[in-house]
Amino acid sequence: MNRLRWKTVSALGAATWLVTSALAGCSGEEGASTQPADGEDAAALTQPLMEGEGAATAGAELATDDVGYLTQLGLIRGHLAVGYALYQRELPLLSETHMKHPQDEIYASVVPAFKARGCEGFANDLTALTEAVTARAAQEEVAAIYEGLTANIARCEQSANTTDPAVLAKVIENLLRTAGVEYQIGVIDGAIDNLHEYQDAWGFTQVADAWARSAAFADSASAAAVAAQLQDIIAGLEGLWPSLNPEAGVDEEAARLFGAAARIQIAALPLQR
Repeated sequence: MNRLRWKTVSALGAATWLVTSALAGCSGEEGASTQPADGEDAAALTQPLMEGEGAATAGAELATDDVGYLTQLGLIRGHLAVGYALYQRELPLLSETHMKHPQDEIYASVVPAFKARGCEGFANDLTALTEAVTARAAQEEVAAIYEGLTANIARCEQSANTTDPAVLAKVIENLLRTAGVEYQIGVIDGAIDNLHEYQDAWGFTQVADAWARSAAFADSASAAAVAAQLQDIIAGLEGLWPSLNPEAGVDEEAARLFGAAARIQIAALPLQR
């Protein structure tokens, strides 16, 4: 079974995985570990195989489906967030893989939606950020490019209904489920088996947290109460990442992310009209 199919099955079978605590095929699918042995080395440059990150929005018409569209942009944001965090920590080799990933794997799927929604996109910004990181540009230069890029992503997000708390809650749920899929590939039996995916899970969770703090939840007392629950649920996941580049194993499980996504879904029920 190839990786894309395996990850799609993983996402669809998350609920079953929570009950049985054993998802078939969760070991041996990724090949050799991509974790650098001594901080950073040549292994850090190994590109991950094709991602199944689109599983959460499979079949969505991104030109009209706001949840699917915002989820895809959230995945792009997540890669960039972790890439930027790694660059700030002076881990440029690890940063590169995340900066290159959105344009290589995700961006093309959103381009038709950009045209339909009247957004110019941000391909040039993605390229500029990747080139700056690859060239080991100064932190200040990378920060300026990153801030400009995220501002352009935010402009594209405004072509969707970002004022509806129910839409945002579903996006948050999608991001956490995807983070769960990434984490279960990244951490196997307490050991880092795929550092890139482990880091991806952190990035997607950071984006989910940002959406949980959106002003859209402030329009009513009930929505604000839901937002507080969502923020608490996400805050409880912090221990999953003791470090973005851990030297030892991580005694955590992806079940916590899948469980958090399920709790988000339940907490958001009052938002449904």
